[in-house]
Amino acid sequence: MANTNPSSNKSETGSSFERAKDEIGSAAETAANKARQAGEEVKRHAGDIEASLTRGAEEVAAGVNATLRSVGVDTDRLGDVAREQVGDLQRMIMQEVQERPMRALGLAAAVGLFVGFLASR
Repeated sequence: MANTNPSSNKSETGSSFERAKDEIGSAAETAANKARQAGEEVKRHAGDIEASLTRGAEEVAAGVNATLRSVGVDTDRLGDVAREQVGDLQRMIMQEVQERPMRALGLAAAVGLFVGFLASR
């Protein structure tokens, strides 16, 4: 015969609710731990990839430098000239922005749209 006692039904419902609550909490904790472990693994792999790309870039730069030197290009002087030109360009851009801010803003927006258009293709 089924138990029809209302207080017994409430107690069973309450304990079922508590068990379900505990199981959900445990599942959430397990999911959080797995997510944390996955994040740590991604960080390790990202570090390895970054190191690999850095080594590759350094090797390419060394190869280009050696090739340029072998054909008689003074790479040290080339670097100095490039730094000077970058400095001049920076000064020109700063002066343009200070003298004509709205024009500079319009040009920046146009360049952004153009780059966005190219990137979307």
